Amino acid sequence: MSALRSISEVWQVVELPVERQRLVGWSLLSRLAEQELRHGRSLVLDLVAREPPRQEWVALADRYSAQFRVIECTCRDVEVLRRRVEHRCRDIPDWYELTWSQVERSRSNYVALEEPKLVVDAVNPLKQNLALVREYVGISLVQSP
Repeated sequence: MSALRSISEVWQVVELPVERQRLVGWSLLSRLAEQELRHGRSLVLDLVAREPPRQEWVALADRYSAQFRVIECTCRDVEVLRRRVEHRCRDIPDWYELTWSQVERSRSNYVALEEPKLVVDAVNPLKQNLALVREYVGISLVQSP
């Protein structure tokens, strides 16, 4: 979406209402995902998911005989989350930095997907979360001697 934002004529059409922006973003992700799957490659879509695109991505995974897994990332400690948001610099070209008030608004409107999923908590150690994710998606850790 930041690439679209850099083209003012396009962004004027895409930006509002926010639902249109979401649809465009989901459509772009879907086309990129399909290209990767068509070439037999794995991929991860990192976003706040909603039900309509999730259904499309399940069908896409089925079409290419790929796994589809949902991993929900949370942070049970609101103060830790706030500190992380306030001190983070995403540094995405032509995109804004998130403010705590935007995160609070997003959290209040968030509707979790109800399908089977893995939930990882960002308060837990990274190594623990990675092990859970690898097990959930079926990636074995091969240790070098």
